[in-house]
Amino acid sequence: MVLICLIFSVLSTINQYTNFANETLFWMEIVLVVFFGMEYVIRLWSAGCRSKYMGLRGRIRFARKPISIIDFTVVVASIVVLSAGSNGQVFATSAIRGVRFLQILRMLHVDRQGGTWRLLGSVVYIHRQELITTLYIGFLGLIFSSYFVYLAEKESGEDFASYADALWWGVITVTTIGYGDTVPKTWMGRIVASCFSVFAISFFALPAGILGSGFALKVQQKQRQKHFNRQIPTAATLIQCLWRCHAAEPNVTSTATWKIHIQEKNYKLMVNNSASSSALTRMARKASLLKKRKGMRSSLAASSGALERQESMASLSAIDLGTPRHSAGKNSMEDDDDFEDLIFKPEQLTDGHKAMIRVIRKIKFFVARRKFQQARKPYDVRDVIEQYSQGHLNMMVRIKELQRR
Repeated sequence: MVLICLIFSVLSTINQYTNFANETLFWMEIVLVVFFGMEYVIRLWSAGCRSKYMGLRGRIRFARKPISIIDFTVVVASIVVLSAGSNGQVFATSAIRGVRFLQILRMLHVDRQGGTWRLLGSVVYIHRQELITTLYIGFLGLIFSSYFVYLAEKESGEDFASYADALWWGVITVTTIGYGDTVPKTWMGRIVASCFSVFAISFFALPAGILGSGFALKVQQKQRQKHFNRQIPTAATLIQCLWRCHAAEPNVTSTATWKIHIQEKNYKLMVNNSASSSALTRMARKASLLKKRKGMRSSLAASSGALERQESMASLSAIDLGTPRHSAGKNSMEDDDDFEDLIFKPEQLTDGHKAMIRVIRKIKFFVARRKFQQARKPYDVRDVIEQYSQGHLNMMVRIKELQRR
């Protein structure tokens, strides 16, 4: 939407599309002002979810951020331009200039997080030494070439009447712009200009290559970091499984590795408490069911009512707050279902138990090693080529060692 407004602002400078562009731009500006105004208010309100932006002082701190200041300025200035610079449904001529400037500022909304500027700053900071060196040498070449051309051309015409004219010629020459408004006329000036131009242009072109390679290296570094971060969980799992396999070996005297498989006294108490709570829950559920049954069967004979009371007493008597009793019928089946999820551990491990634990840990180790090998696979063709070349080099070294023997 911001880009479309900028395009219509450009079209408004063309006489053929001025009226259409101004009318369309008026309504689009209203939509953008409403949208960005609501967005600013919502972001200012939702900033309190972070601890440093909570309260009135936190909101003020959030509003003092550079991007927030720009957003607020753009919204307020847009409202002023729309209210004071509009005539009916079109813009006045004096308000068009302000609208264009605000549209340029709105382009900063495309990268509100500032990732582009941070990336550019990091690349410039990393390669600051190379950039300073090339710019310094290029600046020296610019000064010397402009001075010598000025000495050679100052008597021949008005193009190089001052050293400032020579510096202007040097800037547009070494930056490969070449307007052609100022050119050396004498042969001495042309020779000096040719020699220094080749030298200075080569150094002024180096920063572009340095920044380009820096961006490429930065992107590759981020990809490598992502690939490395994917390896961390699998590597940690592999190390854990390897250590557990080592701790479970027969010649290792460590007893801590077996404690997770042995039942403790606190675990018994927990099981008893869970059994008691489950028994109370079943008792309340059965009591509610019995009340419903009594309400539905109130019209039956007294014999059926007595039978229901006997059945309820029998079912309630089967419930114990301690350990569950395995009675026949539905009560025993419900007790078994409630304790299926409880894992009972032995109080002492036998040799068979330990052997089974070793086998399970070995299987987990092999699975973790396979996942780690899959995570370490190269993600780029260049890494594959590098691995093949490194393997070929190692093979050639071993062959040479075998030949020497």
